[in-house]
Amino acid sequence: MSERSARAQASFGTLGTRAGPLGLRSVPELGGKVTGLRLTPGGREWLAQPVRPLRAPLPGQDWGELDCSGWDECLPNIGASADGVLADHGDVWRLPWQARAGPDTLSAAVAPPHRSYRFGRDLSTNGRMLRADYRLDNLGYRPLPWAWAQHMLLAGDEHTRILASSPMRLRLDSAYRDGAAVSGPMDWLCPDGAPTTGIGLHGATGRAAKLWFEPPLPAVVAVLHGQEWLAWHLTDRSFPDLGLWVNLGGWGGPQLRQLAVEPAFGARDAPAEAYSELVPLGPGEHRNWHTVIEAGVGARALEQLLTSVANP
Repeated sequence: MSERSARAQASFGTLGTRAGPLGLRSVPELGGKVTGLRLTPGGREWLAQPVRPLRAPLPGQDWGELDCSGWDECLPNIGASADGVLADHGDVWRLPWQARAGPDTLSAAVAPPHRSYRFGRDLSTNGRMLRADYRLDNLGYRPLPWAWAQHMLLAGDEHTRILASSPMRLRLDSAYRDGAAVSGPMDWLCPDGAPTTGIGLHGATGRAAKLWFEPPLPAVVAVLHGQEWLAWHLTDRSFPDLGLWVNLGGWGGPQLRQLAVEPAFGARDAPAEAYSELVPLGPGEHRNWHTVIEAGVGARALEQLLTSVANP
């Protein structure tokens, strides 16, 4: 953590846990934000660090005006609604969560006022494995339209690679260059838009894009930087969709250099489009789901993992 980040976090309560080599750190008051994810104390800090001091958002303040860092949750929507009722990135990142920490767990929940739902997340570590268990409860008397994305922003640069156990088929949702929205092919990221098992970011400087994986999803999608990697295990997934965000200064200013693999419900950022693909949660109903991420060291070890799940 940078000195500036440490000073900013000092004004908020911080929870942390380490079981074996994997360590987590979170700030419950800031929407349950996870601010640290590291394999061994001397390993790479995976999460993108704040570009502005950590602080609670003002009413209606846009996510992009704040720290733009760490791991948040987008719920009950990802992008803003056209009528302004649903703000960008949803509700839960704006509100303080009730939280507790155990030796190998970080548990937290939030019930936004006037929204009639409760959202909870339990993070648990076991060796190099990180599991996130989620629960959404509809506490109201009407159906709850909803979408969700695990918004884990990783620090990235031109040397970062995205790898998969089988070809990634990607659909463009939005794209930016030097801060302006653009359209056109994805040749800078995926030459000819063709399915691929490996994506490099050497051509991504000054660009950003939000993409969605088309089915079938690979069994494993991983992010490799140097010799360290994170791998999302998707064979037993309980969520339907997977997004990809790449930003090396194309959106939000040149200081933002990050990417995210985003497990999701609703393969569209616009709420109206996402909701049309999803069944609302009925009154009194709940929904559970989970994600599993493995942290590792060694490009060869990652290659072996990708090969093993591609050829079981």
